[in-house]
Amino acid sequence: MTTQQIHERLQLNFQDAQVEVTDLTGTSDHIQVLIRSEKFHGKTRMQRHRMVMDVFSEELKSGEIHALTIQAETLN
Repeated sequence: MTTQQIHERLQLNFQDAQVEVTDLTGTSDHIQVLIRSEKFHGKTRMQRHRMVMDVFSEELKSGEIHALTIQAETLN
């Protein structure tokens, strides 16, 4: 899954979001995501991470995405 595909899927699921996606190793399976969205307002860090991970549940299960580092914040 490319960084562009990851970015597009996050934008689809978090329409107000500011999203940055980085391929940490150049192999498209270790991904870092910085996402800011009002959908995270009032949510714990764990809840925010789960919301992002749920978007990629199939890719995480299959190993297509091996590692997903998430920084999830509310919009200021």
